[in-house]
Amino acid sequence: MKKVTMFVWNNFVNDARVLREATALTEAGYEVTVIAKKEMDELHLPSSETVAPNVYVNRPLKIELPKIIQRKVKSTILSKHLPNMLEMFKMMMLGRSSNADIYHAHDLNTLIQGIYSAKLRLDRKPLIYDSHEVQTSRTHYSFDKIYRIERFLLKFTDHVIVENDTRADYHRRIYRKRPTPVHNYSEFYDIEKVEEFPIRKEYGIAPDEKVVLYQGGMQEGRGLFKLLDAFKDIEGARLIMLGDGKERLNLIEHHKALGIEDKVIFIDRVPYKELRRYTKAADIGIQFLENTNFNHYSASSNKLFEYIMAHVPVIGSKLPEIEAVIESEEVGLAVEPESTIQLKAAIEQLVGDDALRERFRENTKQAKLKYNWNEEKDVLKKVYKKIDR
Repeated sequence: MKKVTMFVWNNFVNDARVLREATALTEAGYEVTVIAKKEMDELHLPSSETVAPNVYVNRPLKIELPKIIQRKVKSTILSKHLPNMLEMFKMMMLGRSSNADIYHAHDLNTLIQGIYSAKLRLDRKPLIYDSHEVQTSRTHYSFDKIYRIERFLLKFTDHVIVENDTRADYHRRIYRKRPTPVHNYSEFYDIEKVEEFPIRKEYGIAPDEKVVLYQGGMQEGRGLFKLLDAFKDIEGARLIMLGDGKERLNLIEHHKALGIEDKVIFIDRVPYKELRRYTKAADIGIQFLENTNFNHYSASSNKLFEYIMAHVPVIGSKLPEIEAVIESEEVGLAVEPESTIQLKAAIEQLVGDDALRERFRENTKQAKLKYNWNEEKDVLKKVYKKIDR
């Protein structure tokens, strides 16, 4: 059995995309090891474990510098990044010692680890670069700096994967070579066989109130403050904000300032396999990405496909990939990504129109047959077949 070693810059607990890819590769006959990381506040996570048949994870511990050393290190940049550098070194050592047949780096922050493990050796191995984001166009990222780094590191890769066609075209424009789009679709499942989480009972939501759900990261650019603003005057519905992230506390403060504590419920992030139970309980799903950069502009949004898989009508942004699915499949309403007024109107329309909501819900049953990982994973397998010769 041939071996694949993947690198991720997270703890690999809720990374559904990478787990889907790893599992698909085991179906193609590979044994997959994922090298992740573990922070000091994650000591409860096992350093190594089996997460699926022939899918293993190793989590080297990222050690923070003791306070006394941090004070002696004059450069704040060095004290901040030295732990990351040490963690990268640990990952490189694990990657090299895994002696895989193919290496697979997820995102730019693991590409150096992949290059060291796959290319800086006498018996060079194939290296796949799987970019989940548009690295040169993200919030707080410098285009020039990231462009120069990524352009240089791409020389060492054998194949590049991106999320969709819009991003593949962009990559070709700036790097002169088109990568392979592998869409981040939800795995196919029968929502009727999923036990719905009793969200109405748990949170006192009346039978005649509609459940509007946002599930996902609470970060900048997700339109979440606008969503709360839009909900201020919404009647007959409750908003569920499910997830965590850097903006969570600010969002909680914002909803208090708006005086809508009785309309909005915040729920902590739940394990990925449990998430569909909450999704099933929703009447409407929200994915209101803002057009703050090309990374957002070009996003397909895995949450969109999670809503579709659970037969939940969607309100999403008029961004190319998201709007194309919503409009062509008629599974919801697309609104301008900067317009709180349009978002509010769309919520009111779906909350108040049972027939329209039911039509969209029925359409998701057909759309899910197209937009699912069971269909898409063959694209990934073909990439591996091409380079594994």
